[in-house]
Amino acid sequence: MDIANLLWQAGILSVLLIFGVKIGLAMGFAGLSRKMAALITAGYGLGIYALSALANAYMNSVQGFFNTYSSLITIIMAAILIFAGVHTLREWKEHRRDTAKTACVAMVAPCPCCFGAVIVSIILVSPIIGVSAVTLGKYSGIILAAFIGFFYAFANGIAAAIKKPYPVLLGNFMLFAGLYFLTAAIVLPNVNSVMSMKMTPLTVPGIDTIIYVVLGTLALMGLGIYLNKRKSTFIE
Repeated sequence: MDIANLLWQAGILSVLLIFGVKIGLAMGFAGLSRKMAALITAGYGLGIYALSALANAYMNSVQGFFNTYSSLITIIMAAILIFAGVHTLREWKEHRRDTAKTACVAMVAPCPCCFGAVIVSIILVSPIIGVSAVTLGKYSGIILAAFIGFFYAFANGIAAAIKKPYPVLLGNFMLFAGLYFLTAAIVLPNVNSVMSMKMTPLTVPGIDTIIYVVLGTLALMGLGIYLNKRKSTFIE
C-alpha cells in the first residue's frame, strides 16, 4: 500500500475521531446512562453505514451541497453549542438547575456537517483505495462507534477523577466545541482559497544574510534581557 492510500485512510480516521470525541465526551459529561449511550452509539454507527450506501448513488449532489453550505451550517451549529454551554453553566451557577441532559441534545443531535464530512470522505476515498463505498462505510461505522464508546467511558473517568458537577463539565466542553467549530468555519474556507491561488516564485536570501539576521536578533534579545534586569521593578 502506497503513502497516498495511507494518507487518505488517516484523513477518514481523523474525521471519525473528531466526530467520536464530540459525541462521546458530550454523553459522558451529561451523565447519560449506559443503555442510552449504547443506543445512540449504535444509531450513529448504523447511520454512517446506511448513508454511505444511499450517498454512493448521489455523490455529486452530496459533495456539492456540502461544499456550498458547510460553512453556514457549521457556524449555526457553533452558535447553538456556545449558547447551550453558557445557558447550562448559568443555570447551574445561579439556580443549581441541572440542564446537562437537555443541553446534551445540541451536541449529540445528528450534525449535517459531521455526517457530510464522513460521507464525502468515504465516497472520495473508496475508489482510491479500491473498495466500495458501502464496504468502507461499514468499517467507518464500526470505528466511529468504537470511538464514541471509548470517549464516553473516558469522560466518565474524568468526571469521577475531578469530581465536578456534570453541568459544569458539559457546559465548558460545549463552549470549547462551539469555539472550535466557529474557528473551523472561519479559517477553513480561507485556507482552501489560499491553496487554490497561484503563487509567485519565492526568492530565498543567501545563507550569509540569514546568519546576519539571526545574529542581529539574538543580539537584540540579549540587550533587552540585560536592560530589563537592570531597570525592571519586577526583578529583584
